[in-house]
Amino acid sequence: MNLKENLGNHFQRLINEGESILKKCGYFIGKFGSSHPSDLEYNKWYSSVKNLIEKSCGKDGIHYKQIEYVYTKNGGASYDMPKCLGVVESAYEDFKSDLLEDTKAIITAEVFTDFIEQAEYLLNEGYKLPTAVLMRGVLEDSLRTLCKKAQIVLSEKSKLDWMNTELVKVGVYNTNIQKQITAWAGIGNSAAHMKIDEFSETDVKNMISGIINFNATFLK
Repeated sequence: MNLKENLGNHFQRLINEGESILKKCGYFIGKFGSSHPSDLEYNKWYSSVKNLIEKSCGKDGIHYKQIEYVYTKNGGASYDMPKCLGVVESAYEDFKSDLLEDTKAIITAEVFTDFIEQAEYLLNEGYKLPTAVLMRGVLEDSLRTLCKKAQIVLSEKSKLDWMNTELVKVGVYNTNIQKQITAWAGIGNSAAHMKIDEFSETDVKNMISGIINFNATFLK
């Protein structure tokens, strides 16, 4: 199960739990029955949904701010639980529709980590060619992500060198970074064409650590 599926299942579980708590209190169309949720079950549920929204939507997102506002406005009164549930349902709908940039960043980071682990494993096993090709693919995907963030119009055929040049033009990074990216791409190209004598295992190791640092700096 990937990260998005895991978060989605967590959303659904907490929504179901919230509905179950309200149903037990006789809540129906904006009105409670004979009781409100207990402070214990409300606060336990709220802590879980707030944590989920922070992880999936980000602390600066509207859903996090909304649920925090609803909870604190009346001092954490349990009769506000239906409003909090509404925020969670809204966050879940946006999450399913891929409208949350922070979630995309989290998932991108997870995929990036998986590729890095694969690359490090391959290199440790002595396979510098496939490692370099894999890291070139990671680098190209990183540049594509940066272009989208910088609102650079892309096509499916946009090349790494072209993206690298455009990102310098709009000031995402400088020409020194551009040259380093060109060098990494060159290693990947040599590997793809089986030119094993054009780079060393140390070059590939430095390529991995360099791309990790690049992403940490520019894709945060």
